[in-house]
Amino acid sequence: MNINFQQIYEDEIESVTKELLTYPHRYAELNHETQRLVDDLVTAGYQRALADALDPAVLEETSILSKEMSTQLDSMANLIESFLSAKNTEGGN
Repeated sequence: MNINFQQIYEDEIESVTKELLTYPHRYAELNHETQRLVDDLVTAGYQRALADALDPAVLEETSILSKEMSTQLDSMANLIESFLSAKNTEGGN
């Protein structure tokens, strides 16, 4: 995991939020404790997002949907092949 905490702090956190907290606009100007808080919050958010994205229930539903879509695409391919075969047979007569 390679998170650029400085970029997130400087680019993603609104200036008004920093002003309300009386935090500097640049990450490097934060005291060590505040940098650690920012790092911990960003890391926790990142880990939560990954856990939510990799939720086994969501992955299972995605797998089922993918299989269903694959079946439907296979049926469509067979239908097109049948149509083209019929056209080629008609054209050959």
